[in-house]
Amino acid sequence: FDLRTRLNLTYIGDNILVVDSDTVWSRNVTFVHPTNGTVHYFDVRGRQEPECDGMDPVRFTEGITAGSSLLGPRKPTMTPFVSCVRAEYPNATGARHIVHHMLFQYDVMMELHSVITQRWGVSTLWQAFVKCYRHDFCKSRVAEYELYFAFVSNVYPERVNLEHLVNGVNYMASSAICEEKEMGCCREKGVVLKGCHDHRIKIWKRTKSKVGDMCC
Repeated sequence: FDLRTRLNLTYIGDNILVVDSDTVWSRNVTFVHPTNGTVHYFDVRGRQEPECDGMDPVRFTEGITAGSSLLGPRKPTMTPFVSCVRAEYPNATGARHIVHHMLFQYDVMMELHSVITQRWGVSTLWQAFVKCYRHDFCKSRVAEYELYFAFVSNVYPERVNLEHLVNGVNYMASSAICEEKEMGCCREKGVVLKGCHDHRIKIWKRTKSKVGDMCC
């Protein structure tokens, strides 16, 4: 968003794929459908419990789009976290969308910024973040991938093509080992990607059994 609007780098496209630097892909993914333009997103199950508490980003994600009560009644959240078990969502899956990458679409980001800044009476998204975090209903971990996915799936559901993943089966969130043999096993099993963390290598060197999520 800032690269295009603040620095005027207009050559940056409308579809911007952000990938965490510790990500190793093991199969191809077509993110934007060539015919209907839908975007391929993932949700991951089996990493966390379905309940949302502690530092889970649900509170911030919902609070930031509801806006400030100083501008009138708070709006219904535009990012309902239906993945989290609560009274209104007793059968929630516990799925998360922090999957080492996210494809951001420029017009969706423009709309997200517009909605949030209007609802907080500020001029920038960062100012809204700061104001929101002063309230208890916003105090949790901030996850930009979750915020964006919740927004696009709520406001532009026709653009969303969702694939369900299971951690440890076809998605390996945390590992110390991503060498050639291991990634070959991942490809054979149809795993999308592995998250290969440097800090886990140090753990693995101390204790060889702590290798994290493995395909081989």
